[in-house]
Amino acid sequence: MSGTARRITAHQANHLPYPGFFAKMHTVDQFVILDDVQFVKGEYHNRNRIRLNAAAHWLTVPVIHRGRQGQCIADVEIDNRRDWRGTHLRTLQQNYSSAPYFAAYFPPFAELYAQPWERLIDFNLALIRGLAAALEISTPCCLSSELQASGTVTDRLIEICAATGATGFVHGKHARDYVDFDKMSAAGIANTIQDYTAVEYPQTGPGFVANLAVIDAVLNCGPGACDVVLAGNSLQDA
Repeated sequence: MSGTARRITAHQANHLPYPGFFAKMHTVDQFVILDDVQFVKGEYHNRNRIRLNAAAHWLTVPVIHRGRQGQCIADVEIDNRRDWRGTHLRTLQQNYSSAPYFAAYFPPFAELYAQPWERLIDFNLALIRGLAAALEISTPCCLSSELQASGTVTDRLIEICAATGATGFVHGKHARDYVDFDKMSAAGIANTIQDYTAVEYPQTGPGFVANLAVIDAVLNCGPGACDVVLAGNSLQDA
């Protein structure tokens, strides 16, 4: 575990995250993936949007949740009774086979889909690492469960900062609703807010659909995808 991070951030282990997730990853010295927080059905933990024809289309990984209310993201099991892998691959190929960088960038993701995943966290982490590599973002990542932080949201963030040696934290824009910035400041942590606005780039077909899964930008922009992702990012003091 790195103890040298100066500025960090944390985010749930979302499925096929959107560009702002990776823009925030690029701005910090260490990225903490929250795997010991509650899984929320209907959030982005097991689904995200790609472009299909001229509109956004959800790709959802089915999970076992009946009788498991309140389970942590790390404990969520994929429901492999359904052929979700085949559905996802066919949908991605249908839409992106004509994208300029499909042949160069898609095969590693097809290989990930072919693996026998049992836990959602493992599949999501593999995709996050693969997408970060495609974007040439090398920020080191760790799991929050490895840090053994606990308590309220603010206390947990303070403990995560202490465990990683961080003196700065980059929050999402909604953090104002639930984080006690004064308490974090009193603990010696400088607070920054990310403000992310999607930047338009060429997509398959006319028009532009914002804030899709970042794989859309990767397959359409290739080596230029990171520039697209970072162009929409800005930071401000909390």
